[in-house]
Amino acid sequence: MRTLPRDFVVILHESEKTMRKLLALNKKGKLCLRGADGIESEIHTGRRNALLLVDTSGSMAGPKIEQAKSGAIDFVHSAASRGYATALAIFADRAAMVCDPTIDTVLFMRKIDRLEVGIVGGTTNLAAGLDLADKFPELAAVVVVTDGQTNDNDAALKAVFPLKSRGVDIICIGTDDADRNFLKQLATRSDLAVHVQSKELSSAITSASRLLRAGK
Repeated sequence: MRTLPRDFVVILHESEKTMRKLLALNKKGKLCLRGADGIESEIHTGRRNALLLVDTSGSMAGPKIEQAKSGAIDFVHSAASRGYATALAIFADRAAMVCDPTIDTVLFMRKIDRLEVGIVGGTTNLAAGLDLADKFPELAAVVVVTDGQTNDNDAALKAVFPLKSRGVDIICIGTDDADRNFLKQLATRSDLAVHVQSKELSSAITSASRLLRAGK
């Protein structure tokens, strides 16, 4: 019987080990290789990040927050097809992160299911949300969703300036008492700001994914 060369056996052994690694999403919703020993190695795909920044002030109670949740879930799926991972943050009196960037719709649904009006206050401090967004080292777009007047328009316009300076696209979706003209100033371009009826909020959030620039 012919004996295989030692170097060929080593290559074959390494190939078998590689095949035993499974392509999976880790707990952060990022693509990784998972070995038989459970150790994960993240795969860097060049995916871009979008942040949904959702108003959870008191006026968002009822159907509007449910519309926002529904639209956000659909946004994740649609944005992923354009090469984006989606993060979620909320704002009212203050701002808070809800979900790190992910393409995992199931993970995102679990995170957003806990979302309630009033958990970070009752007013509309958009500037706090934009300040939080600016802490992301890698961010391609911010989608602002709001239904009312901000606590301070000037503060919000000041807070959005560093994001625009970094080349981050600002997309704005307003409903009810949101100031249309202000949202146009806030957005990167006026055509990236829309104002819809509250019953159309979900579809407007989903459609915002089409405004994202093509990923790398």
